[in-house]
Amino acid sequence: MASEIEYGKALLIEVQDKLQECQIHLRDYLDEQKNGVKTIDSVNDFQTRLLSIAELSIDLFVEAELLKTWTDLFGSDIPYFSFDRQLFDHKDSDAFDVADDIILAVRGLTKNYNLGKTTVYALRGVNLDIKEGEFVAILGNSGAGKTTLLNCIAGLDTPDYGVVLFRGKNLHELGDSAKSKSRLLEMGFIFQTYTLLPHFDTRENVALPADLAGLSKDLKDRIENLLEGVGLDQQAKQYPATLSGGQMQRVVIARALTNRPAVIFADEPTGDLDSVTGKQVMDLLKKFHEETKTTIIVITHEQDIADYAERKIMMKDGIITPS
Repeated sequence: MASEIEYGKALLIEVQDKLQECQIHLRDYLDEQKNGVKTIDSVNDFQTRLLSIAELSIDLFVEAELLKTWTDLFGSDIPYFSFDRQLFDHKDSDAFDVADDIILAVRGLTKNYNLGKTTVYALRGVNLDIKEGEFVAILGNSGAGKTTLLNCIAGLDTPDYGVVLFRGKNLHELGDSAKSKSRLLEMGFIFQTYTLLPHFDTRENVALPADLAGLSKDLKDRIENLLEGVGLDQQAKQYPATLSGGQMQRVVIARALTNRPAVIFADEPTGDLDSVTGKQVMDLLKKFHEETKTTIIVITHEQDIADYAERKIMMKDGIITPS
């Protein structure tokens, strides 16, 4: 069995190397195509490169299928890749077309983590389009890759390969400062843990994103409206330690909406709440979505939470599966 394991590991490395080689050839070809074909020599060069890509792709497909068969036979935890025509890592937003109503486009997103001698394949070539104004639930069991996907598409983590286009911008080509500014002004976040500042009262916690962004215009009225909207206008002066779990999560929802974001990312927003309070929180999120048409992406492992969304996306083992 040891020799079979070694063979599988070697095959996996070979597949990864061939994939990287294909990506390099394809990126070079796309770059040269943009510059135009002016001479016979350059035409021949392009034909040679295309042939090389085709040969590599055939080898890659064969070895990937071998790896899949090997994994099925020996039941190893070494995963195989899932390929499609959009997996290649075009580091250029012009490499694929996106419809005008798409706020978030993901192509070939791949993310691995090395834990000692073990490699965790968290995302394996994820492709995803989310329309502006959609309420989407990404549903899957623990370890499916849901939170890793959210972190990568929100710019909180960097993928190993792939492209994330947010409002037409290649998110991971932005510098740290520009990425932080995008998160502050265009994104709202709701996490399972409340992440409230303990020495700030409710109003101050809700106002924090606007304060950081320097958005003081009409801030007082906006905060009052948000607190009233989440039913916390009477708790505006209270500190987090005096609030219930459901109240704290409502503070987080109001804070996520403070800067009028284009999209809200909610990672297991009811995970620390009982079922009754969790329903109240989800009812509130749905109400805000209906009123503002803000794009909402919820990560959950619970079917009843996913049922609030207009569209459900299933994840398993780092890939999106048919629902």
